[in-house]
Amino acid sequence: MRTTLVLATAIMLSSLTALAAPDGSLLPLASVAARAGYAYQWQPGHSYVVLSRPGIVVVLRPGESVYQVNNQTAVADESPSYSRGDLYVTPALANRLAVLAGRSPSMVRIAGGPTVVAQSDISAHGAITLEAQPLQGAEAISIDGTAPPNAPVTITLLATVSSDVPTIVVSRQDVVTDVNGRFGAVIPIASAYERGTILKIVATSLPGVVPASAQLVINAPNPGVNVPLEQTTPHPAR
Repeated sequence: MRTTLVLATAIMLSSLTALAAPDGSLLPLASVAARAGYAYQWQPGHSYVVLSRPGIVVVLRPGESVYQVNNQTAVADESPSYSRGDLYVTPALANRLAVLAGRSPSMVRIAGGPTVVAQSDISAHGAITLEAQPLQGAEAISIDGTAPPNAPVTITLLATVSSDVPTIVVSRQDVVTDVNGRFGAVIPIASAYERGTILKIVATSLPGVVPASAQLVINAPNPGVNVPLEQTTPHPAR
């Protein structure tokens, strides 16, 4: 059964890759949903789209990078945009939706037999713990945490640079916990280099795992270091 689920996910990802334009242009969400096996429902009165499969519901809104996956939140690399009665999403978000579909129960048709629901065993229970600190001497942060053993963890960096500018998605990185449930990563903060930027780190995992977050303020990579080159040398009096 697991082989069937993995194969189904691979087929969905390959079909989405074929759908993506070479220039990385946006994809119509209705087509993405159909290829990944989601039921698609547009809510014009509330301006959002609901994608559903057995055991999973995804809610996306135009102009918002944060979207809902069951009772958890996730962050897209770029906000969906509205055009011609549909939302348009990036190939990266389309692939992520396909991965989520592969983690949900799948409808499998047996040759000569009825359609049955195959339950995916990719789930977990527990909570994530997270610690983040600037990495001395680098424009990067060091992250350590815990989650259920052998579970995937997605680390998303969000930057707030101004009260007048929307929150920026800096990067997203996937890691996997070891057999003891520990994970760690060193993540560059490009392009959130501006001093005083508020950097939020969000860690999410499988359905059933409580996410965690931490927050830092971006400072110089070598704070408190006395560098002679930066010292002002007074000119001799004439």
